[in-house]
Amino acid sequence: MSIMDTNCTAGEHLIPLAPRLANGTAKGSARGEQSESDAARIILQLEQNHAEADAVGLGSPELDAFHSLIVSLVADADDPKAVIAHVAELLCDHAENKAYLPKLIQECERLGLALQLTDDPVVDLPEIRTIDGRRTVVARADEVAVAYDDVHVVGRCLTCSGELDDTALLYFPADALLAFRGTQDMTGADVKVCRTCVAVSGLPLTAAQRGPEWMLRWGCPPWCVNDHAAPCAAEWHSAFPAETKLRDAALDSSGYSGNGDGLPWLSAQVVVSNDKPQAYGRRTQVWLGYGVHLGELSPVEAREALREMRGFVSQLEHVVKQAEEIGRDDFEGDPEIARLDREAEDRRIQVILSSPEHAA
Repeated sequence: MSIMDTNCTAGEHLIPLAPRLANGTAKGSARGEQSESDAARIILQLEQNHAEADAVGLGSPELDAFHSLIVSLVADADDPKAVIAHVAELLCDHAENKAYLPKLIQECERLGLALQLTDDPVVDLPEIRTIDGRRTVVARADEVAVAYDDVHVVGRCLTCSGELDDTALLYFPADALLAFRGTQDMTGADVKVCRTCVAVSGLPLTAAQRGPEWMLRWGCPPWCVNDHAAPCAAEWHSAFPAETKLRDAALDSSGYSGNGDGLPWLSAQVVVSNDKPQAYGRRTQVWLGYGVHLGELSPVEAREALREMRGFVSQLEHVVKQAEEIGRDDFEGDPEIARLDREAEDRRIQVILSSPEHAA
C-alpha cells in the first residue's frame, strides 16, 4: 500500500484557506460596533481556551500557530461569527476525513490499489490513475469520505454491500425507467447486485440481467421481463408495469373484480411485438389496464388517453373537494333503529311471499 500526502493536521488544512476566509472580510472603517464587540468576545474565548489547553499539557508549536491564525482571521473579519462558523465546519470535515482514512486504506488494499491524497484543486472527484506503473486512487485530502464511498462499492453488491461472486447480476432492475442504461463504478465496471438481493426484491429478471446470449436468442430489449423459455411464454416483449398500489377490488362494488382478485386498479406497460418481423413487422403498444379490463393502445392512442386522464384528474379534484365539503354534514345512523327497520322489512316481504296472489 502506497499512501502519500496524508500527514496533514487540522491547522495545515486551514492555513491555505486563510486568504479565502479573509478575502472580502478585511477590517474597514465601515465595520460596525457589533462586529467589534463580537470579535473581542470571540478572541477572549479563544485565548481562554488556548490557555486551558496549555495548562493541561496539550500545547504545541502547531497548536500555537493554529490559534494565532484563527485569532488573526477573527480580528480582521467584518463578520467574526461567520469566520468561526466556517472554521468549525472545516474542523468537522477534517474529523470526518480522519475517521474515514483507515477505511479507505483498507478498501484500497482489498482491491490491490495504491492511494494518493492531494490538495490539488484540479482534482474534483476521486479517480484511478496509473502512477509509477501501479493503479492508484487519487483523491482530495479534504474529500476522504467521498473517496471511501466510491471505492467501497467496487466489487460489492449495490444493495447489501456484500462482496460479489460470479453469480452476481447487473444492476438493471425491472422497476427502473425504460431509459435506464445501468451504472458503472469508478473502475469502469458495471455495478451489480447479488442473487440473494435480487430474489428478496421479488422483481423478475430483466433481459439485461439474463445476459447478451438471452437477448440475442429471443430478440429482447434490455428491459424485457418476460421469461420466454417458460412453457406457453409470451412471444412479445414487456416492460415491468407501472401500477397503482390500490387494488381494483377495493373500488369495484359490482363484484366483477373478483374474476381478477389482486389486480391493480390501474396499470400501464410497454409491450413490443417483433416475432418474425420480416413477415409481420414490429409493433409497439401501451397496455393500459383497469382491473380485469385491458386496452391495447398505440403510442398515439396512449398519448390521447393520457391527455384525457389529465383533464379527468383536474375534474376529479373538484368533485372530491365538493364531496369533502358536503360530507362534513354526514353522520352515523342509530343501529337499534336500523335493526328494527330491517326486521320490519323482512316481515313485510314474508307477508308478500305467503299471500295467495304471490302463490298464483
